[in-house]
Amino acid sequence: MRGTGPLGYLRTGLGHRIGIINSNTFRAAVSEHNHRFAHVDDAKLQLEDNPSLEYSLAFTDHIYCLSKAKKLGRRKRMSELFRYMHLDSELSDKSHFETWRDIISKGYRQALVVEDDIDFEVDAVDVINRSLKALSSSRTDWDVLYVGHCSMEENIGASIHRYSRVHRSTHPFCTSAYVLSLNGARKLYAYFAKNYSPSHSLDVQLVALVKRNLIESYSIYPPIVYQRRDLYPSDDGVELKITKLFKNSAWDEALTFDPRLEGRMDALDEEYHDPPPSRIPSWMEDPNNVK
Repeated sequence: MRGTGPLGYLRTGLGHRIGIINSNTFRAAVSEHNHRFAHVDDAKLQLEDNPSLEYSLAFTDHIYCLSKAKKLGRRKRMSELFRYMHLDSELSDKSHFETWRDIISKGYRQALVVEDDIDFEVDAVDVINRSLKALSSSRTDWDVLYVGHCSMEENIGASIHRYSRVHRSTHPFCTSAYVLSLNGARKLYAYFAKNYSPSHSLDVQLVALVKRNLIESYSIYPPIVYQRRDLYPSDDGVELKITKLFKNSAWDEALTFDPRLEGRMDALDEEYHDPPPSRIPSWMEDPNNVK
């Protein structure tokens, strides 16, 4: 249920805890699209339940979490993580390409796409909101907003005047998390329908589009979504320096309230390994090679 975390604690609209209650005593009066009041029997509290519909979707029209159906452990963890963040997400077996097509067919103005090995900064939704507002107020026709990436150099590009954390993308490797506009989805779908190369990883091909100025791409720096390679070691053996900037893990915070969540990552995933990805180019995090 939106409005409570794993143990029934309440959060404000910016994701801050304001009280802890027993989940068995929690009841919420909700409408389909707008939660207004949460009632707690034993605490005799009545308070505004905010997230709103916009907050529950991270100020986008839809949230996709790309996760293969057979990866049960990852899907369980992501379900709990989204519940903790009060976010409504579709656990999807689609590829990135199929997701872009779905965005186009549904007419979503902007959608958040994340992969199933990620974690959020606890203030991620607030930062997404501020970033999208900054892009809108600057009258920027953006296609992609990377909210998670693997590059230490995404602060090199010019920042949006109204919000210094949003920069023009430089080489935003990794497709762990991004917001895609409807126009961006159309551009990417049209391009990759003709030009996708299975011999190169998708994120490398996206960076090529960024460098050729074929898409209008922006990045949040520091990012607010990170890959959890400590939970899901990568076959390529590359340590991501960007994770050193990770400060307030939503998943780790959730575990402090309910250690049983650790069991959401079960051994069922171990027999299903992703195919080894191609290694990240050596110049990925070398600012001397950024052009």
